[in-house]
Amino acid sequence: MKLVRYKSDDSTAEFGCVENNRVYGLIGDPLEEPGRGELIGELGSVKLLAPCTPRKVVAVAINFPGIDHYTPDMKEPLVFLKPSTCVCGPGDPVINPFPELPWWGEAELGVVIRHTLRDVSEDRVREGVLGFTIGNDASVGNVEGRDHHLARSKAPDTFCPLGPWIDTEFDANDCLIEAVQNGEIIRRGRTSQQVWRWQRVVAWLSTWMTLEPWDVVLTGNPPDTVGMRFIQHGDIYTARIQGLGELTNPFYVKGK
Repeated sequence: MKLVRYKSDDSTAEFGCVENNRVYGLIGDPLEEPGRGELIGELGSVKLLAPCTPRKVVAVAINFPGIDHYTPDMKEPLVFLKPSTCVCGPGDPVINPFPELPWWGEAELGVVIRHTLRDVSEDRVREGVLGFTIGNDASVGNVEGRDHHLARSKAPDTFCPLGPWIDTEFDANDCLIEAVQNGEIIRRGRTSQQVWRWQRVVAWLSTWMTLEPWDVVLTGNPPDTVGMRFIQHGDIYTARIQGLGELTNPFYVKGK
């Protein structure tokens, strides 16, 4: 099932599902075997929101060979957090509050947690995962040469588009991830090439951090194909994953 959140006529956020390019309401708890409800409308006529509202987004960096600073002797992933206030949905504008600094997007596979996970083994991880979505780990350079994995670079409002849905049946073990900026593919890689695959990442995280329902784990962006491409005001950025869908957002600089 492809789970979505959409805005109804009275501006209330509702859960639904997508089948054959149509949005339907949802019957039951979205975390516990929901069913399809009544027709809401054609997919193109319904305003989709971020498919969930996580308490936290846990993101992994340097998870592909070929990414800057990758070395084969890395013993564990580089991890950082993005707050819930970062999250926005398909088509929502991403706003850079630091106009003097360079910024960029990162197309990533997102793992959405279904049940509370703590000290889970790799072979049991899927039982606690609701499904998969697409994320864009928007990032901006930092001041004074500081690490761009710090909060100032990763945590501004709107800096984590998610969507367009959560696919509960998707096989994420070997899918193509691409970042497309103004129609040009600028990053590409397969999940099978990741240093730490999603099962391993989630299991490892659960050994020291409790993962809660609706939390999202972003598993890292693939290497660039054209050299580092920074974002300019008004650029259109699409994160897409083969078989899962596309997430497109406009990017703007605050004050322009």
